[in-house]
Amino acid sequence: MEKGAKWIGFYTDPAYDESNPDQPYGAPAMYVRKKFSLHKSVQKAEISCTALGVYKLFVNGQEIRSFLEPGFTDYRKRVYEQTYDVTSVLVGGKNAFGACVGDGWYTGNIAMVRRQRFGRYPLKFRACLRLVYRDGSEETVCTDASWEGFTGGLRENDILNGECRDFRLPHAEIFTDAYAEAPVPVQEFAVDVPVFAECCERVELCERLAPSFLRQSARGALIDFGQNFAGVVRLCLRGGRGTRVRVRHGEMLDADGSLYVANLRSARCTDTLILSGGTDEYLPSFTYHGFRYVQIEAEGDVELQSVAAYAVHNRLRGTGSFSCSDALVNRIYSNTLWSMRSNFVSIPTDCPQRDERLGWMADAHLFARSAMYMADCKKFYRRFLLDVSDATGEDGVPDTAPYVNFFGKNNAGWADGAVILPYLHYRMYGDPGIVAENLPLMERHIRAYMATADGGIRCKSAYGDWLSLGEETPEDYFSTAYYYYSLTLYLELLGVLGKTDAAVERERGVVYAAFRERFLAESGRTACDTQTSYVLGYAFGLLTADETAANLRRKIEENGMKLATGFNGGKFLMPVLSDLKMDDVAYALLLNEDYPGWGYSIANGATTIWERWNSYTEQDGFGDAGMNSFNHYVFGSVVEWMYRYMLGIREDEAGFTKVCVAPHFDPLGRIRSASGSYETKLGAVKVSWESENAGYTVRVECPECIPLRFDFGDGEVLSHCCKRGEHVFRIGCGRPAEKPQPRVAAVQAL
Repeated sequence: MEKGAKWIGFYTDPAYDESNPDQPYGAPAMYVRKKFSLHKSVQKAEISCTALGVYKLFVNGQEIRSFLEPGFTDYRKRVYEQTYDVTSVLVGGKNAFGACVGDGWYTGNIAMVRRQRFGRYPLKFRACLRLVYRDGSEETVCTDASWEGFTGGLRENDILNGECRDFRLPHAEIFTDAYAEAPVPVQEFAVDVPVFAECCERVELCERLAPSFLRQSARGALIDFGQNFAGVVRLCLRGGRGTRVRVRHGEMLDADGSLYVANLRSARCTDTLILSGGTDEYLPSFTYHGFRYVQIEAEGDVELQSVAAYAVHNRLRGTGSFSCSDALVNRIYSNTLWSMRSNFVSIPTDCPQRDERLGWMADAHLFARSAMYMADCKKFYRRFLLDVSDATGEDGVPDTAPYVNFFGKNNAGWADGAVILPYLHYRMYGDPGIVAENLPLMERHIRAYMATADGGIRCKSAYGDWLSLGEETPEDYFSTAYYYYSLTLYLELLGVLGKTDAAVERERGVVYAAFRERFLAESGRTACDTQTSYVLGYAFGLLTADETAANLRRKIEENGMKLATGFNGGKFLMPVLSDLKMDDVAYALLLNEDYPGWGYSIANGATTIWERWNSYTEQDGFGDAGMNSFNHYVFGSVVEWMYRYMLGIREDEAGFTKVCVAPHFDPLGRIRSASGSYETKLGAVKVSWESENAGYTVRVECPECIPLRFDFGDGEVLSHCCKRGEHVFRIGCGRPAEKPQPRVAAVQAL
């Protein structure tokens, strides 16, 4: 941005009292505008802008499409600026441009920690219009004290609580040369926060969803959009001047058919419209909601002329596809994709509906590999890691990023994301730059862990295996296992850069010995004997296959062939089962439609992944409303297993420069076929298989520049041909009449 651009703003309501951070809404939105004239032909015009708040850019009364920019960051550490090509919306002669600025994350409500986490009023805006004329000359129009301030129709705005829009007052027309109401002076402000160029795909209005009316009357409607998602509703309606219309959002319906909102906690998730008396079109500017159902309630008769909804998320390019012969498994994949979309809104959030929507570190790293298969997340996670770095001090990595001065730091299973995320990013995309960029972050994490360990044992985890069922893996076991895992990955990443760390190497050995001495009983079982203890112990390299396999199978069988793992254990459960030659158990868990499991939520109407295995049960109804999201992607980490094991597409070398194809078939033949692809940086790898008689036909397509390795485990390769880049294998896999004996690829789960 040009150096001449100043931060500007003004108090839209000087009487607003900011001393109470618990208020649901702040002052009215800020409108700032600049008029200018064009007397020469323009070759190109670009506006670069940012805000302390969130903004909507307008040129000559036309909204320039964006959503919740400049995004969720720690406004004390960094903000991003966006650049828009506005050549086509300028006219010869008189023009005007500017922005409507709302509270956003800067001074609005964030999670349960309320308002003013990063700043106070006035909101601030900075912009520069750069004009390149056809005669070769250039001109800039930048923010300064000559700009004009206004208030308009956006009276209240809050990301969690919603908006109030008064259609009797001006909005887009403020940004036209014709609008001539008396302005309010703006001030220039000295702001020392660093401003960086946008480095990630933007949040946009994406998929359009059509309504289904469950109830409708002259004063409102109950609408089902058929899909839980994060987004907004676009309305066109007509009613008497001054009529108030409330638009409420919810994920579920109560037993009586009314909107279920108890799980929203303090988030109001309500937009309020005050009608002009004519036809009013509304699309929220500075809020979004997590919902499937919408209740429209009017104080008087209204004509609802049109309704549609739009999903809101970072528009990431899809890189993966998956389908199989089982409708339930396909639904698990679809539900996961929708939960990913719903929670990729500027940062990887935990949920899109209640008063939270934070970048929880565990959620982010546990789901990351699944996300990286489904979409190109290279820039998205790279940017999030900057937020993590901004939030991290010598005392360790916080539970959430951007940091909102709440919750803890240095907690096992959460802080480890500082190493796990760069590791997964490197493995999936093959760019050592991500390792070099995050080396200081990883070093701070490792040193903080080492400073809080005692003889190789750590005991700091505020959360443990979050939302596990009936089994508690002790804090010291959980924390020490993650400690060892972080040390292991850190050393591997140092090797990528040609470095080593002798002190960390020694500590890793100390941790390994201390773990096995403290947590392994003479019987060979873990002292706590939980599903998660075996899963994490094996996945992290602390238990052998012999120590794990029989005990893990026993624990699952004792639980009626049901899982008991939470967020952390659940992420590694399916890969560990397949690595231990227990595909029969893995497929049984995947296909289970009883409680608990993925299929149970689907049998009860889920269109996204639920936060809890018991978010809803037929026996008890809704789970604890204090923490019960119906759109939470973590248990969707099973998608990673679908790609890496069901399809068998995995990297043999970082960035998929060498690929291993090692599909794991259903030993009982319930899933008879599967197909999918993953688009690497060198091209798409496509795998499909289908059962035929006592074996399988496997087809693999891959660019010739990618070396392939095939691993069919115990399956016998009966034939193999390759024609025009397609490999076709005929695999013999007999199914014993007794207990299934699945084949397996010998790849340790990471």
